[in-house]
Amino acid sequence: MKFDCFLKNAKLLNKEYNIVPLLYGSLGLEVLTNTSLNADDIDILIPERYLSVSGWLEFRSFLERDGYKLIDEHEHTFRKDGVNYSYASVEGLKEFADIDVCDIEIHSISETKFMLLSLEQYLKVYQKSSLDGYRMNVKEKQDDRKIEFIKKKLYSIRKLKTNEISILTELFDYKDVDEMIAENTRAIINGNIDIFALFCGNKIIGELRVKYCSDDVRFAETNKRAYFYAFRIHKNYQSKGLGNFLLEYVLAALRQNGYNEYTVRVEDDNTKARYIYEKHGFTVPIARVKESYQGDSYEYNLLLKNDNQ
Repeated sequence: MKFDCFLKNAKLLNKEYNIVPLLYGSLGLEVLTNTSLNADDIDILIPERYLSVSGWLEFRSFLERDGYKLIDEHEHTFRKDGVNYSYASVEGLKEFADIDVCDIEIHSISETKFMLLSLEQYLKVYQKSSLDGYRMNVKEKQDDRKIEFIKKKLYSIRKLKTNEISILTELFDYKDVDEMIAENTRAIINGNIDIFALFCGNKIIGELRVKYCSDDVRFAETNKRAYFYAFRIHKNYQSKGLGNFLLEYVLAALRQNGYNEYTVRVEDDNTKARYIYEKHGFTVPIARVKESYQGDSYEYNLLLKNDNQ
């Protein structure tokens, strides 16, 4: 088992150098989530000084005395008993993914100490890795799968019940909360809408509402066309790909219920929303609409996505 091999290596580093290594890469994520991800080798992050010119020769000799054979000096990769161990600088995480060593949790098994990234930290690493030119060509699909895997572990999506509607005030400052609650309660009970909510633990961090029927069929038509609105992600969770995550979930859920057309409104100055919607195929403008809600006026384009085109 590769994790047992890592623990033996970590025990050696603890004892001889007082190093608390970070178990990195796929194996670290396997251990953190107790899920097999078919890790190929063992990636270990240690202090930079042991990989620099002054410390490398001593560190290399130390490992070789214990039976580790150097197979790639550039990548600091050794092999022992058919398992590859690659070492890199733990300090490099700060520049690469804005992760400070002091913020990484230390674990202990049978008095052997090692570090593991949290799921949030792993998400930052793989999102950054997916932008790397080499990985985009060679490991893009692997990174994308891990990003989606981590998001499913970190975040959950479900429809709100009527007695939960008040938590929407954590995402938006309504002028009349009672009116908002009453309006959405009636619509849910009547089967006219669903409110898909995105959670991090027990905290709501995003929402996307779906309207299934409308007097104006340009917006929605039962069992055919659904209208998306009130799409928002809490400001503290933006720029993490969670808008895409929520939108893709809702689209998949509606397809299973027989819908193949979807509409959404996009205001002229909302470039971020426009980018997300166009990325997912909302590209056909079908109306220019003006409306008001709780005293505020809006003007926007109504965009259509059609799965059959």
